[in-house]
Formats: sequence, structure tokens, C-alpha cells
Amino acid sequence: MKLSIVISACCTVLLSAPLYANWYEMTGQAPIEQGNINQAKQAAISDALERAALFAGVRVTSQQQLVAGIMQQHQLSLDSSSEIREIRLLSENYGNDRVTVTLQAEILPQRQSCQGAMQKKPLLLTQVELAARRDAIHGQLFELGQSATSQLARHLQDYSPALSVSSADYSLKPGQMTDNVNRQLFADGQQFVLLTSISDLSLGKRTSRFWQDDRWQRYFALDVALFDLFNNQLVYQQQYRTQAEWHSDTSAGSSHSQQFWQQAYGRKIDTVLKAVAKDVQQHTHCQGLLAQVSHINQHQLAMNKGSRQGLKLGDTVTVMQIQRFAGKDGLQKLHKSPVQLKITEISTDNAWASASTPALLSHLQIGDLISIGSARF
Repeated sequence: MKLSIVISACCTVLLSAPLYANWYEMTGQAPIEQGNINQAKQAAISDALERAALFAGVRVTSQQQLVAGIMQQHQLSLDSSSEIREIRLLSENYGNDRVTVTLQAEILPQRQSCQGAMQKKPLLLTQVELAARRDAIHGQLFELGQSATSQLARHLQDYSPALSVSSADYSLKPGQMTDNVNRQLFADGQQFVLLTSISDLSLGKRTSRFWQDDRWQRYFALDVALFDLFNNQLVYQQQYRTQAEWHSDTSAGSSHSQQFWQQAYGRKIDTVLKAVAKDVQQHTHCQGLLAQVSHINQHQLAMNKGSRQGLKLGDTVTVMQIQRFAGKDGLQKLHKSPVQLKITEISTDNAWASASTPALLSHLQIGDLISIGSARF
């Protein structure tokens, strides 16, 4: 049996690290629309709870209920062994047409949570490609690709705690993800890459009367592809579609302005970008963190991952040497037996781990790849 929570939609929330075991403190904001203060308050609380569940490593599934194309409520389902036990509302403030709440929530993750849930795997976010350039002439949205990239990067930080995200200043197409490109990106320290392309910005039927300002139904489609660079695999692929009313008045603000993102069309696009961030989290949070041996000294080895990726001093990690084989399936193969190591020194992007005896590290070499907390090998 799954735990289901019905929540209102859309807000911006800041989430801190857990205060202590299973407790999370969150600050959330939501706009007050049509004077409905209670709905805005529930929106901030609800979205914060979803982020907390993701941060706790809970697998989340959600469904949106649409009425006349507008999201009315958001049903959040946690795994059957996960539980939100208590919520404490610490403060609430009202101002600038927004509600701000701060709360604490006690969340018990699933009993058999995956080992890689709290590790931050490197992900490269390439620029959102504006494939529908002909449609962008309506409203002069030629900078929407860059603006959407910035929005998506922020949402990945908010909703994808299993990732350490860096942004590229270029776009890539799925067909360009060759073995050589994958190996080069992996050698540069990336583990996943997210490709996105805006494939539809077209106008639909006119919604205004002849005496009114021109208004149209406008569509939006975003194609998404998530690649695992080490295994040369397409992990996730999906097209997201939405629509909203569009005003022909081009003075309403360009895509890099806050005014654009507060309009109905901008809000719908932003909802899609949030959904992308949440789905990427679901497809990466149980994947093991991959590191590379950078130095070996008797019974210790150094790896090129550290506190930024979620490792902590004193952690006991299982490492397995991985080597590349030119197999027909193109996948990477395990080699050698797993070794238990304890992290004895750590910095932001590096760590030293020690073994009980030097013999356990005798088969490792500088440049070897190791898997930390992997659930897939």
C-alpha cells in the first residue's frame, strides 16, 4: 500500500540539510493568486514536502489533475515503506503577494533505501536547444533556450539532490552522443549528461473575440534525453507537452524577464521544467557514484570524489575495480573482488581511503575506476 498525499501546485522552496536523523527543515514560498491566501500557503508547504522526500532518498511518483488545462492538485505517492510522520509549522509570513512558511518534517525513508541515494553524481546540463526557431518569432522568444536552461539548472538544484549539476554553453543532440564523446565527457569528470530541445512553440486557435486584444492558444514541447556516460546508455527519454493562453502583445516581457515567467505561458513552461528535474532525480538517485583512483600509497588510495559528492570522513565504502572491455553490448564489466575501505581524509573533491592491509590494494592502479555505493553492479 502506498502513502498518498494530495497537494496544491507550484512554489519555490529552500531546503536545508537534515537537522538530525529523519528531520528536515524547509522554507517555502508561493504566490497569492486571486486573493486565495490559504491555497498559496498549502502550495508552499506541499512542494516543500515533495522536495524533502526527494532529499531523503524516497522514491516519489506524482500525478497532476488538470481542469481546463490548469493544474488543480498534485497527488504525491511515496513508496509503501516510506512515511511522513510529523510536520511542524515554525513560521508564516505574508508580503509582496507571496506566502512564506518555514517548517520541519520528519520523514522515514524506505527500509531498504538504495546505497547511492545520498551521493551527488556529476551531471552535465547542456544548453536547451531551440529547435522550433520559426515558431519563436511570435513574441521574439529566440532567447528562450538560454532562459529555460537557467530555469532548469535552478530546478535541478532544488529537486535533484542526488546530482551535482554543471552547465555547458553548448547544445548536444542524442545522435552526437558517440563513444568518443561519452568517454571524453566522462574523463572530464561527468557521469550523466542531460540533453533538451524545444520542439514546439506553435500557436493554436484564437481564443479572443474580435473586440479584444489578440489571444491565442500556444503550445510548448520539450524533448529530454538522459545519458549514462560510463555505460554508454540512454537512461531516460521523454517528450513533455503543455499549452496556455498567449497574448500577442510583445511588450509583455522577453523570456529572460521575470514578467515572462509570471505569465500563464511562462508558468506552464516552468511547471514542465520542474517535472523534468523531478524525473531526472528518480532515474539517478539510486545509481552508484563512480570515482577514479588518482594515487596509491601503500594501504591508502586517493579518489577524485569528496564531500561535494556526499562522502564523509569515516564512511566505509565498498569499491570495485571496473575496466572497459570491447564487448558486443558496449557495457562496462566488473573486474576483481569488492574491497571495503574507510575514508580517512577528505576535501571538497578528493578523498583518501584506507584498507586493513596493503595486499587488498595490490591489484589497483592509478586511473582505475571504482564504484561507490552502487546499486546497479
